[in-house]
Amino acid sequence: MKTVLFVSHSSELNGAELWLLATLRGLDRGRFRPRLVVPRPGPLEEAARARGIGTAIVPMKWSITEKSRRWQQPAAAVLNAGSIHRLRRIIRREGVDLVFTNSAAIGCGARAARRAGVPHVWAIHEVLGGEEPFLRSLRGARALTAFIAGASARIIVNSQLTASAFRDPAKIVFVPNGMEIASGGGVRREAMREELGLADGDFAAGIVGKMFEGKGQKEAVQATALLAERHPRFKLLVIGEPRDEAYARDLRAFVAARRLERHVLFLGYRPDLDDVLKVLNAVVVASVVESLGRIALEGMAAGVPVLAVKAGGLTEIIRPGENGFLIESRAPEEIARGLEFLIGNPGAVAAAVAGGYRTIREEYSLEKQIRGVEGVLADVLGTG
Repeated sequence: MKTVLFVSHSSELNGAELWLLATLRGLDRGRFRPRLVVPRPGPLEEAARARGIGTAIVPMKWSITEKSRRWQQPAAAVLNAGSIHRLRRIIRREGVDLVFTNSAAIGCGARAARRAGVPHVWAIHEVLGGEEPFLRSLRGARALTAFIAGASARIIVNSQLTASAFRDPAKIVFVPNGMEIASGGGVRREAMREELGLADGDFAAGIVGKMFEGKGQKEAVQATALLAERHPRFKLLVIGEPRDEAYARDLRAFVAARRLERHVLFLGYRPDLDDVLKVLNAVVVASVVESLGRIALEGMAAGVPVLAVKAGGLTEIIRPGENGFLIESRAPEEIARGLEFLIGNPGAVAAAVAGGYRTIREEYSLEKQIRGVEGVLADVLGTG
């Protein structure tokens, strides 16, 4: 049995962390002994411990950041020197055979693996190339991707867009974001609609993700203002906690000023997101920072039609009219038109929902994700 140390950039449960948690839960324990390191306590660490996975907390700072926070990177490098040393000690104490870093945000795992003389695998969930990468390095995108490639035996990517930042295709392995088809549960669904204040006849669309400019909640709320008069039963559920407090305050102020409180519901972070998704009539993805668009897959798995902007990795998932719907931009007018189409065309919606189920079963199953990761680990470790 081989011991694999997984290093996470956070202990939250957002897209990259959910991918990692599903991997940890599904790994064949007869072949692999997973261990997890997180930078602070949180729900990811708690969920891993609940599954009998050994965990450790090693404070680490992000090596790459959003453009506005790049000034923090030199200090982060200094603070991370001690973190790398602690990781190296864990590698030796636990008899780690391979280090697996999840997300480009933190490079401590790669550096510790190199110093300990063990192989390293890096799972990248972010767009690191192009004109507007979400996370940036002071050294530039080429230096960053060259470091990731040089420090890793394999690089796992979630989309062709993610892969496009790297020059050496020999190390790149695509592993899908795996989903499970949601079960029915009619009674539970009705209870959730009642909890959220949704009445019979309401058309509820949801937009999911941390609240900041890149995710497009503002445009979705503005689209609601355009729809509310023509569709008085329309409601937008904003699901996720603020990443940008000023942005979130402005959204709430807009809703109050337009008297949209009956139409826009701020739900905050929902640990029961799977259950919330099942009561929606549509999932809106207005983000322009997605390397893939996990929430689009989650919507498909929940049996909910997905309306997404034609941006990022979303175009790799959604085939318009077959398994979802794409709009040209996230302009409020575009979102409003797209939602009106869904409201008025139940036949097309039903066909897309069926296509979404097929997409999950055939292309983005949880089984494919787990077997994909296991294949990479076995290849690098030489266990076949």
